Amino acid sequence: MTKRLDLVKEVFNTAEYVKTIDTSFNEFVVDFDDNFTKISCDNNGNYFDVYMNGLEPERYYKILIKTIINNSVVVKDEDYYFKVVNG
Repeated sequence: MTKRLDLVKEVFNTAEYVKTIDTSFNEFVVDFDDNFTKISCDNNGNYFDVYMNGLEPERYYKILIKTIINNSVVVKDEDYYFKVVNG
């Protein structure tokens, strides 16, 4: 006797965005934006672009990640930092 198992495929509505904070003043310089700060994905994984022209050199910046899953919003602070250097 053979029994057939039908699997239900779930697709999660997921979106992720980044926010950039200047750690010198603890103020955001780029806020979460549905059009311009969305995290992208390709064959190598997730990525996002940072527009560096508006950032001050020799300062540290922090990245926060906002995730939206099934209309629930979670903001994660994973201690992602970077420094803009003169080069």
